[in-house]
Amino acid sequence: MVDCYAEDKIYQILCLGVKKQYYSLDSLAQKLGVSTRTVRNYIKQINKDLKGIAYFKNMRGKGFYLYIEDHAKFEERFKKISQQLYIMDTLQKRLAFIIQHLMTEDSNNTIDELAFKMNIGRTTLINDLKKAAAVLNPYQLKIIGKQNKGLYLSGEELNLRLFVIENIYDYLYSDYPLDKEIKEIVLQTSQSYAIESSSQEMILKFVTLMLDRLLTEHPLDHINEKYYKLLETKEFKIAKKMADLIEAELNIAIPVPEIIFITLPIVGRRTPANTKSMAEITITEEIKALMSFIIERLDSELNIKLNNQTLMKDIEYHLTFMINRLIFDIRLINPLLGDIKRKYPVAYKMAEVAGKVIEEKYDISVSEDELGYLALYFGVFIGENENREKYLRKVAVVCGTGRGTARIVVIQLQRVIGNHVSIDLFSDNEITKEILSDYDLVFSTVNIPFPLEQPLIQVSEIFDEAFVAKEVEKVALYKKYNLPRVKLKHSILSALMDEDRFFILDHNKDYWENICVIVDSLYEKGYVDVEFKKRLKEREEKGTTIFDSYIALPHTLNYATEEIILSLGVFGYPLKTVSGKEIKLIFLLGVPQHMKQDSSLLVKVYDEIIAIASDQKLINGLAMSKSYTEISRLLEHNVRGW
Repeated sequence: MVDCYAEDKIYQILCLGVKKQYYSLDSLAQKLGVSTRTVRNYIKQINKDLKGIAYFKNMRGKGFYLYIEDHAKFEERFKKISQQLYIMDTLQKRLAFIIQHLMTEDSNNTIDELAFKMNIGRTTLINDLKKAAAVLNPYQLKIIGKQNKGLYLSGEELNLRLFVIENIYDYLYSDYPLDKEIKEIVLQTSQSYAIESSSQEMILKFVTLMLDRLLTEHPLDHINEKYYKLLETKEFKIAKKMADLIEAELNIAIPVPEIIFITLPIVGRRTPANTKSMAEITITEEIKALMSFIIERLDSELNIKLNNQTLMKDIEYHLTFMINRLIFDIRLINPLLGDIKRKYPVAYKMAEVAGKVIEEKYDISVSEDELGYLALYFGVFIGENENREKYLRKVAVVCGTGRGTARIVVIQLQRVIGNHVSIDLFSDNEITKEILSDYDLVFSTVNIPFPLEQPLIQVSEIFDEAFVAKEVEKVALYKKYNLPRVKLKHSILSALMDEDRFFILDHNKDYWENICVIVDSLYEKGYVDVEFKKRLKEREEKGTTIFDSYIALPHTLNYATEEIILSLGVFGYPLKTVSGKEIKLIFLLGVPQHMKQDSSLLVKVYDEIIAIASDQKLINGLAMSKSYTEISRLLEHNVRGW
């Protein structure tokens, strides 16, 4: 294990040396806050590490001077050291030093002694210990201080190791002298079982930490009984093979708990990307049953039916490793989580629904990081469902400039709509209403002097491809579901609603009574079938459809029409439910049967409602609206549902 404190002092000495000055032993000791003997040891270490590159020499009557023999190599080494080492005034480095010190020291140190070793103030250390407590808490680890006895680290060895792996491994073990032969054992064994490179790196970390703790007499004596279930797995056999080879190489004995420890990164690895690795994995009946439960819950809660068999198989593979990680406390950090939540809100909502099923079946908590990775699969499902090219066969491009500029427009459009759509180019003086009537969509860089039946998208010669892609998606969706051309709007909710599906509700009535007001009106107007209210009641009894942000989304199948029926009810004063939640908006959805097989429009509806749920000002504005016109105006100006 690397001594963070010593590294910092060595780095400080090098920083002084590159100034090309002479330093007496006493002055160096004073600058570093250590004894002269310690300075001699540091200089001895530097001269050993930089042999053939640079060295300190003590010149009689002058002091120590840094002589550089190979400037290029010294610059490279110095740069590497400066990048790897943060000065001790960075919080994460101080926390790493504190944990390193407490996990390796046999004797306890007082706060004053530890502060002296770190060369920081007592108050700074006390504040750091408070922050360390928050970081350690999820791992059931504590730093405990007893008067006159000092500080010590309390907790299970396994939890300590998992904390190190997931938080400070690079600080403590980046330069650990692991034998080349051990690395080869780990990598070759992993490759023989088609384990991918990212997982190989993690296994190497576990092996390094295991050997360091075992060889420094900090063995894994006690682990929870649940980990012994791994003894019968294929992953344990892989770890056992590694352990046998390491035992022979180092002439040591590796106990079973230690082998279980290095099994964890194998059993909890990310889902492999290559086909060969996937072929080695068995999907159990338990995982297949879990997948079925998730499909049923997505259907009942969101009316979204997963019908892509290949994707479902991929999700089953993902669930296999995900469940292992959750059961055996292997945490994944998802650096994409924020982007996933922002860009794929419906996919993340689907992952939350799946997460609830997992929590119910296994009595384990599912982290947001894991939900984010699961959401990526649902994002693929949503993306494949859109298939906008299918509803666009021919498009026309009208330009008032030269052909070269017009071709630039066409090239950009091909990137947006693909090469399967036919694109015809026209100048503005050769178009007629009859000519353009033969196209599914018209793009134009100039004003068209006559009204068109076809959807028209105005573009400039160099346009925002992301914006145009959204507009094309909108047109394709309108064609797919035969939505009225006159309602081609920014907001899908606005496009799907009408004046007679807008309701001002009564906060003095309860939640179900207000829903009945909406449903009864819809039934009288022929929008929903006679059993709609009954199905809606059954759906509500299964679980609430009330969001945490003043929005309710009751929904069920509707057999009265092939179109999606969307209604909005608003409360000028919030409705308080028996559960204590407040409701300001009720979006009621009637979903046609065919949309269960193709949910692309439904996904757009959910997308927009989720966006509204994050905008408190818009929620309040909608709740206070007195007419559909006000609602439509607010949605058009505040929501981009496409």
